[in-house]
Amino acid sequence: MKKDVIVRIPPSPTGRLHLGTARTALFNYLFAKRHQGKMIFRWEDTDQERSKTEHEIEILEGLKWLGMDFEAEADFERQTEWLDQHKAHLKNLWEAGKVFPCFVTTDEIQAQREAAQKAKQNFVFWSPCRDLDRNEAESRMASGEAFAWRLKVPKDMDINVTDIVRGDMTVSSNTIGDFVVARSDGSVLYMLANVLDDWQQDITHIIRGEDHVSNTPKQIIVWQALGIDPPEFAHIPLVLDQNKKKLSKRKTDENVCILVPDFQAQGFLPSAVINGLAFLGWNPKTEEEIFDMDGLIERFDLTHVNPAAAQYDFEKMRWYNQQWCKRTEISELRTKFLEWVREYEPDNFATYDADHEKLEKVLNIVREKAKVFAEFSADMGYFYEAPEVRWDLIENEKMKIDKTLATDVLKVVTTMLQDCSEDQFNAAHIRELSIERIAEMGLKNGQFLSPFRVALSGLERSAGPFDIAAVLGKEESLKRLNAYL
Repeated sequence: MKKDVIVRIPPSPTGRLHLGTARTALFNYLFAKRHQGKMIFRWEDTDQERSKTEHEIEILEGLKWLGMDFEAEADFERQTEWLDQHKAHLKNLWEAGKVFPCFVTTDEIQAQREAAQKAKQNFVFWSPCRDLDRNEAESRMASGEAFAWRLKVPKDMDINVTDIVRGDMTVSSNTIGDFVVARSDGSVLYMLANVLDDWQQDITHIIRGEDHVSNTPKQIIVWQALGIDPPEFAHIPLVLDQNKKKLSKRKTDENVCILVPDFQAQGFLPSAVINGLAFLGWNPKTEEEIFDMDGLIERFDLTHVNPAAAQYDFEKMRWYNQQWCKRTEISELRTKFLEWVREYEPDNFATYDADHEKLEKVLNIVREKAKVFAEFSADMGYFYEAPEVRWDLIENEKMKIDKTLATDVLKVVTTMLQDCSEDQFNAAHIRELSIERIAEMGLKNGQFLSPFRVALSGLERSAGPFDIAAVLGKEESLKRLNAYL
């Protein structure tokens, strides 16, 4: 790197924190950290009608939850704080003959566009005002005639873009035409404002979504008009939904998380979301799939970002979360789970918080199958409250379990647990005893274990009966068995 790396994270506070915004922020964060660079967090808040404080709060808190504390680690800027500088630079560009007032109305341009479409011709707008005498232009502006500021785009020029992700691209200026950069009142639009901000803030690398690729040649022309070398560009791929369409910012499936608050509400771990977001377009070029933030920083390389669109697989995100739940120390998982319960299931908090040792045993069991905290909680009820007697679930024609056989099994299980000493009342020992009883009764495993499981959990599918009994303890296990006998 020739210069110290400086990247910018420029969200618009006009909506909620979408995973696309979070991924772009993450790639900038990883790149800056990888190269010991500087980060600038810039609110692009010129749309004052749609910019809202609550969106700013959600975006910052959501990114912090993911592990990117920009308030502590980045310099903060607001695009609205640079409006006077924008106008001053616009004036300089006018004096240098790089921009001009265009008096052609939008209706006139639309008519030209429609005429070109009817003739089946490409439409590129070259303003007849680009070569107006300066005195005439200023006279028409002074008279109050409506106009917009356009950049005077050079004709017959190749604009070369070297993109770290997409490689070399060349676009002819003849396909661009003169484009609007500011309103008549001097308020500059995105195409110019973005360049001016990046220039003033010494940005060295622009890492943004692929949807900005078409803006890049225009902005390079702006950089050239300013007489300054542009930064390096890296356009990361779009994220597609299951129908291979651009992922919508709106929630289209109730069960699929699109917004960061949705991940929080379902009970994802931040490390899992970060892990999944990183793999939306990036690959470490190894077989490894599980990375924490430090691991991502160490391995992140923009040249390993695939230019092809990334497919969003929510089940894969859930898989990442399950892997992280299994890897997390049980005491830490207990703390995070209780934090989630306090926020999203406050009525259950006192129950789960009453016995941390029991809670850790329960979590250690349910994390083997459940993938998010909402599922943890749904699978934990029978550990804390005795279920109803369900003979209808115990009897199973397919497994040849009738009430008589089930009663015999439950009597044997009850005696087995009664004879088990407290110091040996653990899952491993109960399993050994069960294997012996199954052999003695000449039963198949399911014929013994299914009634045992249902009697303890009230469910056909749950954790294994050995694990349930060990967590419930001897007294509660016998109480539930005796409810059937």
